[in-house]
Amino acid sequence: MSALWLLLCQIEGVVCILMAAVLVAGFTLMGILLVWFLRRVVIGPRRTKLNCLAILSVPLAMNWESSHRPTPPMLEQTTTIEVNASPEVVWQFIPSFPAIKDAPAGWLASGVAYPISSEIDGSGVGAARRCIVSTGTMPEVVTAWEPGKKLEFEVKETPPAMVETNPFGEVHAPHLEGYFQARYGRFVLVPLPDGRTRIEGASWFVHDLWPQWYWEPVTRHTVSQIHTRVLAHIKSLAEKAASTAK
Repeated sequence: MSALWLLLCQIEGVVCILMAAVLVAGFTLMGILLVWFLRRVVIGPRRTKLNCLAILSVPLAMNWESSHRPTPPMLEQTTTIEVNASPEVVWQFIPSFPAIKDAPAGWLASGVAYPISSEIDGSGVGAARRCIVSTGTMPEVVTAWEPGKKLEFEVKETPPAMVETNPFGEVHAPHLEGYFQARYGRFVLVPLPDGRTRIEGASWFVHDLWPQWYWEPVTRHTVSQIHTRVLAHIKSLAEKAASTAK
């Protein structure tokens, strides 16, 4: 009923409710077991006092939680792919690449922001770069520029991490604003035998959803899927370019 109420009031979307369902069910079960245990142990007038204490503790716990929010840690995720092309050829598509048209977004299309293309103005350290994602534009500034070897950049602003799906209208969930913040990104090209290249794509980010142990694997998997989408596109472009040059 609570989930249906959240949907009807357009406070949450279907995806977030499904993602949180396991966590909510786990805590609900723990609460049921705790209440059962206390009612078995505590008897008489003390049971009524215990019930009152449990009710009064709810607003106190909510106030404590809001005033003692932990600082989210910086997380790093790295994904690699091997390309049948030289680092010089691969580099052509590292600073910017055309729109990804032939690769399906997969489960990312359920609302999670996924990359579409990237653009850059100029070259070298200080150049303005933009990653176009399904929910907006991510402006970046190049901080390291080594043609054929490495590109690093700082992310200046992160668009919404996802767009909620709700059968009753558009959702403006507060927790989607700023809960995921990309900080830095890096491409490293490692030359391999036979003229091949290994691309190492890395991202540094923070996410402000708790408990951390539950949401971090979900976030890491999502970031890894985003990396894979971009790297597979670069691989396709580079191998086509290398084949044409022969």
